[in-house]
Amino acid sequence: MIDMERCRFIDPCMTGDTKKIEEFAEAQEKKIKSIQDDINKFSDKSRENIRECISKVLSELRTRIVSEIALTEERKKNNPIQSSGSMSMKRKASSNVFEKLGFPEGMTYGHRSSLRKECSRFLRFAYLVDFLSLEALANIYTGSVRAMINRISELDSNCNMEDVINKDYDDANQAPGGVRGQEPLFFVSIKLSDEIEIPDSEVKMERIEYFDQKSSQIQDFDMLAHLELEPEKEEGEEEEEEGEPEDKVIEPIFKKTVPKIEKYWLRMEPDQEDYIEVLIKTFSSGLENIKSFERWSKHNDLTPYAEALEEWDDIVGDTWDEPDSLKLDPKTWI
Repeated sequence: MIDMERCRFIDPCMTGDTKKIEEFAEAQEKKIKSIQDDINKFSDKSRENIRECISKVLSELRTRIVSEIALTEERKKNNPIQSSGSMSMKRKASSNVFEKLGFPEGMTYGHRSSLRKECSRFLRFAYLVDFLSLEALANIYTGSVRAMINRISELDSNCNMEDVINKDYDDANQAPGGVRGQEPLFFVSIKLSDEIEIPDSEVKMERIEYFDQKSSQIQDFDMLAHLELEPEKEEGEEEEEEGEPEDKVIEPIFKKTVPKIEKYWLRMEPDQEDYIEVLIKTFSSGLENIKSFERWSKHNDLTPYAEALEEWDDIVGDTWDEPDSLKLDPKTWI
């Protein structure tokens, strides 16, 4: 169980190549299928080991009972008078239940009690195995989710967004470098959607300084705010003298700004919701596929041991009816 609970159905994509959303989803499905196969193998190995243990216990008990019955018969032959006068354990013809388990006829009450005691232990042990298995399956799920969260958090903390944005990924000289496995996890593209109308409530008026050709810097020039067109002159109107009149009043200049314009005009493809959907689908698929460990409790393989018990014998649960699904579901443990 310890080896099984170390499994993870998440592929953290540590190979260093940035994946498209379709490639990422495909990598997760491959990993989930691989873990499902591993869980099936652990389940088969568990059944093989437990069957061997039960067979060994019954074999030792059967050998002891057969030896005691043979010894009793031998004593009767050697001492017929003594055996007829002494008290002995009452024998009972073996039922079909005991015969199915390979035990001989003529077992005493003590023999039958010993057998039922072992059968009761088998049933309790079946529940213990299921509890350990469910805990392991739950750890697979929670560990997988935690591994993906840690992976994304690690990449986020080590990411220099300015370098990522300004890097030309088509240029081999600017290809992603640094520590192996620290490259961006997802490949996205940014689309300009300037056809979208921006709400008036998002447009702000920001006052800027008047642009003076003599004292202002070139980078301070705003074409939309500082550039003005002179009114068209009437035919025959004389040109005014160059220079500005001394009494000209400089009116304040405002420019329109949209502080969060990227929210309207820039579109990430695939967007955030697409990646969230893929992650949720991955976790959901992983949870469904780890339900591959075959249960032991209330399994028909152990029904003969449940049938060997009497009404007053200790049994886990009220009945031993096989459920609809023989696969363990760790949802209640998560």
